Amino acid sequence: MKERALASAAEGITIADAMAPDRPLIYVNDGFARLTGFSIEETLGSNCRFLQGPDTDPAAVKEIRDAIAEERYCEVELLNYRKDGTTFWNRLSITPVRNDVGQTTHFIGIQSDVTRRRLAERHLLDLNESLRNANDKMQRDLHAAARVQHALLPTQAESLSGAAIRWAYLPCDELAGDILDVFQIDANRIAFYVLDVSGHGVQAALLSTTLSRWLSRSSLELKSHPVEMLEHLNDNFQLDGDSQQFFTCCYGVLDRQALTLSFSSAGHPSPILLRGNDTSEFQLPGFPVGIVASPEYELEIIQLRKGDRIFVYSDGAIEQLGTTGQPFGSVRLMQELTATRSRSLQSSIDRSLRSVLNSTSDGKSDDDISMLGIEIGD
Repeated sequence: MKERALASAAEGITIADAMAPDRPLIYVNDGFARLTGFSIEETLGSNCRFLQGPDTDPAAVKEIRDAIAEERYCEVELLNYRKDGTTFWNRLSITPVRNDVGQTTHFIGIQSDVTRRRLAERHLLDLNESLRNANDKMQRDLHAAARVQHALLPTQAESLSGAAIRWAYLPCDELAGDILDVFQIDANRIAFYVLDVSGHGVQAALLSTTLSRWLSRSSLELKSHPVEMLEHLNDNFQLDGDSQQFFTCCYGVLDRQALTLSFSSAGHPSPILLRGNDTSEFQLPGFPVGIVASPEYELEIIQLRKGDRIFVYSDGAIEQLGTTGQPFGSVRLMQELTATRSRSLQSSIDRSLRSVLNSTSDGKSDDDISMLGIEIGD
């Protein structure tokens, strides 16, 4: 029964004489012959090292030799060679057999073909490496794209005699759907905008970057008229079945000689006017750009005074949910801007938006936040 069981086993089973020179094999089952391609007659009397070849790991071979020399159990996986030269991964276990006085008389070896598992593991490792490489490339591309996007922001705080402009830009991800800019129209007027593309990530960032380039290249005549600018945007960036993207925008023109601010809004949060310690919002109706074919945008003109501050921001500043589950809200934002009235314009913006982030459980926003501030000076 033992002979039949050993002969029919799927694994290769060998017995080596531990007391004979070079420890020759004295028993080999049919499983070993099927695994290696060597017949039982070819194998008996030989040392099992004939299965080793040029690509067999020397460290695994050393572990086998050390275990035999120390007469202890070992288990290794190593690349072996069949009679026809093909390779297979062999999980080899070697167990010493001792007599009644503790002397090692034989070694039993059991060989199992684990090639399929090793190839699957190698494939998985290669796949993971490919995924890591792809992820690294994607991260490099995202960083590069983020640098391009940041390069489209005002390179320095714009200023005119009689006005100062500062801003903050806080993407929630690597790339943002928000974008803002300020540009000179003539000696007395500057135009500005804050826009917010629906969604997040690469798709939103691509559209916001496109819009930034498109707006910067518009004619000075178009840049001078907020309503016409929004209508022109709406004509050129209609929502389609593929992207389903739209965006909100507040576009304005500051005339420092006339001390007026003219602006129009396409579904964007209302600008805030801080005069002394009093704040007010300017509610303007208007569909976001891309929603309807012929929206009606309105023009608001504010007569400014020295010391006035105007803030234009994206909805991430007021819709961010706090730890209570309630949005930060425009009322609280106005309170923060009022509380920091004595600080510089940049400090007021930074501290107010820090309060927005601090209202969350982790100090982070789940939406892009941007804010543009204008202060009328002497």
